Amino acid sequence: MEVAARAQAGLPGGNGEEAEMRLTVRDGLATVFVAAAAAVYLLWVTGAAMTGWSVRVAAAVVFGLGWAACVTDQKQMAVVYAAARGGRRPPAAYVVLVSGIGALALVAGVIALVAGSAAMLATLAASMGGLWVIATARHTLTSGSGSPSRRPAKTA
Repeated sequence: MEVAARAQAGLPGGNGEEAEMRLTVRDGLATVFVAAAAAVYLLWVTGAAMTGWSVRVAAAVVFGLGWAACVTDQKQMAVVYAAARGGRRPPAAYVVLVSGIGALALVAGVIALVAGSAAMLATLAASMGGLWVIATARHTLTSGSGSPSRRPAKTA
């Protein structure tokens, strides 16, 4: 009975198949951009490379890579912020959380660029990493419809 009700409602698992959200190529591309930004920041801050770069140059590179990661999946962002029809929006708490962290990243990035603040560059890098973790976890744990996946957890 539950399967029939799920099928009628258009929910995953309604046809007897398990719903599974797989990470997309766009998720992989975002991962590459965020990893590159983290590598640039870590190499710069430790002095292992890019020793001639100022805070502003490092901030520009990290900020640019973060922006590139952000726009890899504009369709999903449009669904999250209800600018597009067709997908289920995530819970309001998720939207508020990622919006707050995104605003923090933006402000920190601008301050790092304008004032040359190493602390704001660190804040930018950390907030980018946090956004990536949260978004990737959401994409992994939700089905294609935006609802939590019904597949059983894998055991070792």
